[in-house]
Parts: sequence; C-alpha cells; structure tokens
Amino acid sequence: MPSRNIAVQREVYEALKKEKRAGESFTGLFVRLLNQRGTIEEIRGSWADGGAEDLRHLARIRRFGDGRSR
Repeated sequence: MPSRNIAVQREVYEALKKEKRAGESFTGLFVRLLNQRGTIEEIRGSWADGGAEDLRHLARIRRFGDGRSR
C-alpha cells in the first residue's frame, strides 16, 4: 500500500497521539476519526437550545469551512 508523509505541528501530533487507541496506527486513527464525522443535517439540533444562531453558525461552516487550515 503506498504511503505519504505529512507534516503537522507538534501540538497537533501530541493531540493525535492522545486520541490513538492501543495498537492503533495513525492511519487507523485517521480513518476512525473521518468516519465519525457527521453531516450538518445529522448534527443540527444537537446543541441544547438549537436556536437560530446555531443554524447560522452551521451555515457559515458549510459555506466557508471551520476556519482550520486543511
């Protein structure tokens, strides 16, 4: 299986390392985390108040991303 190296900041590496389960590879961790992501529709209303401001925030995320670099 071909592989790629990626560079991440030390704090990102440390956070990912803490998320990794015993015996889990980083690839396995990434696959697990990516599969856990829900769609906007699936997570909408998961906040306690589910108000209009939450919906506006979700719309901004959908349009512009969450502000993290990719």
